[in-house]
Amino acid sequence: MTETQDWQHHEHWHDLFDALCVERGYLDNLALAEKLCAASGNHSRSAFETAVKNLRNWRGGVHVPQRKNFSLLGQILEIDRPEGLRARWNTLYRASRIRPETTAVPPGGRRFPLSWAAAVAGLCVAGLVAAGFALWPGDAAPDPVGSYEGVIAEYVRNVSARVGDSMIIHGARGNECDAAPTWEEAMPLLPELVTGTLSDGGVGTRFSRQCGGRVPARAILFTATAAGIEQITLYGDPIVIRVDD
Repeated sequence: MTETQDWQHHEHWHDLFDALCVERGYLDNLALAEKLCAASGNHSRSAFETAVKNLRNWRGGVHVPQRKNFSLLGQILEIDRPEGLRARWNTLYRASRIRPETTAVPPGGRRFPLSWAAAVAGLCVAGLVAAGFALWPGDAAPDPVGSYEGVIAEYVRNVSARVGDSMIIHGARGNECDAAPTWEEAMPLLPELVTGTLSDGGVGTRFSRQCGGRVPARAILFTATAAGIEQITLYGDPIVIRVDD
């Protein structure tokens, strides 16, 4: 990759992402999907197929990845190496998360794969902060994955998604309103799903009436894998999940 390349001419995150994929030799999505699955630790066939579909959508600007995949993609594409790339990568991604037009669902179009209330607040996965995604000195805006306070882990009563979409639907808080539980502590209370899987969305915050405000919480990430409708109970709260093909 050319170290002196000017990344500023890219005005949309998906354009920058696609250009990086091409420069890195990922002309199709198969090899990159394998890398993404390996980085996330999920080597199943369904995870690979979902990754291929998501990559096609991300590169085409249909929607943007959740913060966990955003962070993993940055690692795979080595955005720290070329000067000025990381700042542009983060800035365009942040802008893509708050664009008003992403709330629209055009006739025959695709629903944005995330509760908009959560997207407005700016989701991120702070569990991957150690990957080195803090902005360089001199950048005016904070890195979107630089603080767990940016992860909104609120309870979503009605979940609508398409197969392949991922979204945060709840947050597990600590029993004493203190530190968020570890993923190992949060997992035993997760139900089995028919329409998808639940995984670690990183550490963020959620509002708790019992605690009197926002508290640290382990975000629960739902990934849709099969069309259908089901009702579950997650940490005592009912959730209806609807997944379309």
